[in-house]
Amino acid sequence: MDIITITDSQFISFFLVFFRISAILFTAPLFGSKNIPRRIKISLALAITIVMITSLNQQMKLDGALLIQSQNVIGLLIMIFREVLFGIAVGYTAQLTFMGIQMAGQLIGQEMGFGMMRIMDPTTRANVTIVAQFKVTVAMLIFLIIGGHHYILMGLAKSFSAVPLAQWGVSEPLVEHLSAVFSSIFSTALKIAIPVMATLFLTKIALAIIARTMPQMNVFFVAMPLKIGLGFIMLMVSLNIFQLLFDIVYHDMIQFTSDLVVKLS
Repeated sequence: MDIITITDSQFISFFLVFFRISAILFTAPLFGSKNIPRRIKISLALAITIVMITSLNQQMKLDGALLIQSQNVIGLLIMIFREVLFGIAVGYTAQLTFMGIQMAGQLIGQEMGFGMMRIMDPTTRANVTIVAQFKVTVAMLIFLIIGGHHYILMGLAKSFSAVPLAQWGVSEPLVEHLSAVFSSIFSTALKIAIPVMATLFLTKIALAIIARTMPQMNVFFVAMPLKIGLGFIMLMVSLNIFQLLFDIVYHDMIQFTSDLVVKLS
């Protein structure tokens, strides 16, 4: 009977790959949803790790220096910590796109008067406005339709060829890139929220003029239902625009994530 022999290098590589994939899946869009039980995420990470190890075995071998470092408990923990940080950085960068969309929904909800009406977002367990939850749900559906989850899985495989195990470092371009990524949240939110917010802003100006010219009219009584009605109409009208904007934002997400991996290598 043939006995399968597993070397120390293969054993350590398996766990490093597992920790990188787990960190990405726990923070990436869709896969990182809190609705998905942790056991499912860990099982999926384990299954993907086995597939990666068997198909990309040559790219996941540790060199001599790293293998020597892994023999030390502290050295091994540092290597695991680096892989977890790498996975969180990649997954969280992709997740920032949906944070920008959620922020857009929050801004629109506040303008429409839904600031106090909040529900729990099942994916993040955070209290958000109804509009924010609607925007994120539509964005997630579009993300699934255009195959965004496939991109995440393909990105997992490509990350090992771009950044070998435990071989990435922090540099000045990386810090600048992360700063640009975080600032993109606000630009994404404004791009998505501007049609509705501009309409509601013009509505406020019109109501202010009416209040000046017709003091006998109770503008405050009219303003709230008018803003809610116009807000819902603009949300429906701007759905096609939202789809086009999400396509742009989605490609920005791919570019940001790819650039991050390049700067980590």
